[in-house]
Amino acid sequence: MSGGRAMAVTLAGVLALAAVGCRREAKAPTLGEQVDEAKDRWAIDSARMEADRIAAAAPSDLPGTNWQLVQFQSGDGSILTPEEAAIYTVEFGKDGKVSVVAGCNRGTGTWTSTPPSGLSFGPLATTRAMCPPGSMSARFLRDFEYMRSYVIVDGHLHVSLMADGGIYEFAPDTYVVEKAPSGGASVEPVVFLCTDSTGARSRIVATFAAGNPGKVTLKRKGKSVTAPQVRSASGAKYEGPGVMFWNKGRDATVTWQGATVNCALVIE
Repeated sequence: MSGGRAMAVTLAGVLALAAVGCRREAKAPTLGEQVDEAKDRWAIDSARMEADRIAAAAPSDLPGTNWQLVQFQSGDGSILTPEEAAIYTVEFGKDGKVSVVAGCNRGTGTWTSTPPSGLSFGPLATTRAMCPPGSMSARFLRDFEYMRSYVIVDGHLHVSLMADGGIYEFAPDTYVVEKAPSGGASVEPVVFLCTDSTGARSRIVATFAAGNPGKVTLKRKGKSVTAPQVRSASGAKYEGPGVMFWNKGRDATVTWQGATVNCALVIE
């Protein structure tokens, strides 16, 4: 056999063996292999379902917490901070309700959290006071509609707006008005900064005292009045001649001689 013919025969044999090998590699899996693959898929799917179940059952860390606004960083990197002496807070109720203090305005509504970090708010019912120039009130209240997620980092709450619109940063609002001790003794006076419907500001100094009923003494613009505590569905409510003082946490609504003002506690 000539050298060329022998080489052709050898090459053909190699190709034939390769073809056989490919056919062997491409053969259908055995029944046992199919069973093993199905078991693997079932195990992976089960692990994913369990992780989803645990995440869905995990309680949210927001109910019953109170937060005070630190700053807002917009999508373009600019930063806004609350105006001086103004208070911006969010209170997440355990009943799914939310209370908002936005400078000279107040708001109430509902909130929902979906694991692991989803956050949304229903429409807020708000006051419509004209806050001083430079106030963040209108923007802050408007942006609740666009809040979509949250994360707590180093004790601060960061709430993100949809479409990379920006991030609100809050610090824990742990200040609580001290309750009057038993025996009728008074506590140190606390100061509330109040704003009326025109945006005009004034201060009210409140001194609480225990008793049956308890009472509060209010001082405003050189005038003083004492009001006993009355029954209230929430918060602490006091009513006296020409005055009504309704306090919940650091937020208060005051009716004084027929005029209503919204107030927020001042930390001095």
